[in-house]
Amino acid sequence: MEGSSLRDLVDEELVLKTSKAAGIGLAAGSVWGALVSMLHDGPQVASNVKYPELIRTGKVCGTYAASLAVLGATYVGVEQALENYRMKKDFVNGAVAGFTAGATMGFRVGRVPTAILSGSALALTSVLLDATGMKTTKEEEKGH
Repeated sequence: MEGSSLRDLVDEELVLKTSKAAGIGLAAGSVWGALVSMLHDGPQVASNVKYPELIRTGKVCGTYAASLAVLGATYVGVEQALENYRMKKDFVNGAVAGFTAGATMGFRVGRVPTAILSGSALALTSVLLDATGMKTTKEEEKGH
């Protein structure tokens, strides 16, 4: 490890893609949380709380934003790490990443069966998307 730095040990593309996924999840979760908050019946207005609906909307937006940011960052981070480690880009990377991300979200409930079920559901979704050839426009242009 002589002469190496921390920058040499970290794959910049992995960090960039994971951060990008977390940012997109954060933005999408904020918008989705605002929609959910607007459509859901709010709590009764308390006399000692200023702007109760605004506070409630902020909490709901924060919860959804954090959830989708964790989901996106976990999925992309695990998928990219496996791709770099295995030197392959196939459905296995997506399946493992999907299970990890789904299980991470399922553990928030606090029950292991829920984590396994949500991980399996997200892994199956990822495999089906890979198997049917669903690609983004950038992937189609590159010819992947």
